[in-house]
Amino acid sequence: MSDELKIVLEDVKEKFDTVIEAFDMVKERLDRHEQAEEERFQRLESELLSVKVDVTTLKTDVTILKTDVATLKADVTTLKTDVAILKTDVSEIRKDLNEHRDSTELHGGRVKKEAS
Repeated sequence: MSDELKIVLEDVKEKFDTVIEAFDMVKERLDRHEQAEEERFQRLESELLSVKVDVTTLKTDVTILKTDVATLKADVTTLKTDVAILKTDVSEIRKDLNEHRDSTELHGGRVKKEAS
């Protein structure tokens, strides 16, 4: 082989080596980028799962609160009914007490005093 051909081949080889080195650098950068994106994806996926758990917990809490509110409404309704009955009972007791006072000899001569 002639010296000129050797020089040309050596020059071509150096250029191929440069291209291969550049390719390897690009590949290395892509690998690092891919790894960083995979880590980022894993973090986002983990956060998404955490948010899903939080949402599920909140849904459960809302369901419990709805049940509690319904129970409270029923209790308030019962309480209102009980208060109405109590008012009626107190009114009847007042009436009975006043009738008893009116019919008792000891109170017959006195001025009638209404029970409050």
